[in-house]
Amino acid sequence: MRKLVVVLITTSVIQFGMQYADACGDKTMRVKIGLRYYQPLAAKHPSKILIYSAALPPGKAVELRDFLNNKVGHKAAAMDDLGSIKNDLRTSHYDLVLTNLAEAPELQKHVESFTPQTVVVPVLFKQPKSEAKAAQKQYKVIVNNPTDGIDFLIAVARVMNSQSKKG
Repeated sequence: MRKLVVVLITTSVIQFGMQYADACGDKTMRVKIGLRYYQPLAAKHPSKILIYSAALPPGKAVELRDFLNNKVGHKAAAMDDLGSIKNDLRTSHYDLVLTNLAEAPELQKHVESFTPQTVVVPVLFKQPKSEAKAAQKQYKVIVNNPTDGIDFLIAVARVMNSQSKKG
C-alpha cells in the first residue's frame, strides 16, 4: 500500500510539474491529399486550366501555373487581361477557369455561351462567411482561402470528378 501511494504521488508530481510539448503541425497535416496523391490522377487525365491573374496575389498566378504544369502535370495558362481571357475562351477549350469572385458572374455567362462544359471556379481570399456561403451555393466548386497549391489541386480534382460523372 505504501508503494502505491509513493507511485501515485510521484506520478502526479511528474504529471503536473512538466509542461506539455506542442506538436509541430500535426493538426494541419493533410492525410491522403498530398501532391503524390494528385500526380497520378493528373498523369491519367490532365486538365486544361486558365488562371485569371487578378484572382491571386501579385506573382502567385505564375507560381501556380508553373506548379500545375511542372510538378503536377496539368496544362495551365495564366492571363492578366479579362478581354484576352474571353477571346481565348472562344477559341480554346478549358476544363476550368480560376477567377476572383467579382469577375466570376461575368465569366460564367461568357463560358456558358461558348463552352458550357468549362467550369468557373472563384478563388476567395478573406471574404466574409456570408459571401463564401453564397458563392458555395452559386458555384459548383470554390477555392476558399487557399494556403498552397494543394488547395487548387483539390478544386481541380472536384471539377474533373464532376465532369467524369456527367460523361
